[in-house]
Amino acid sequence: MLSEDERRVLVMFCFNHQVATCRDCQRGFTLPATRVDVEGRRRYHHCPSCRADLTDSMRWHILTCKAISLALGDRVERSRHRIKESDLLNAASAVLAAESEQRAQRAWRRAQGAR
Repeated sequence: MLSEDERRVLVMFCFNHQVATCRDCQRGFTLPATRVDVEGRRRYHHCPSCRADLTDSMRWHILTCKAISLALGDRVERSRHRIKESDLLNAASAVLAAESEQRAQRAWRRAQGAR
């Protein structure tokens, strides 16, 4: 049985290409072509011809799929970029906070001196 996360990855990135090969009859299948048995909240993917379990083949596909790899690479790169942007914003915020603190101290000293 595939986890919900595994199934979601296959639906998002692999819906239009082969995701499993039956070890018994050696046929390849796209996700919609696999036979799905639903028991409660569990979904079991089987070969439509011989009913062999396709879970291991589908998991192997997730590990080796170029479409998934490219998508993950893009997400990692976007995350790196966002982290850099966040670091720059945090640094700018710290500078502004320090400048604000200095101005507040100068204003406080002026106010104390005027008394």
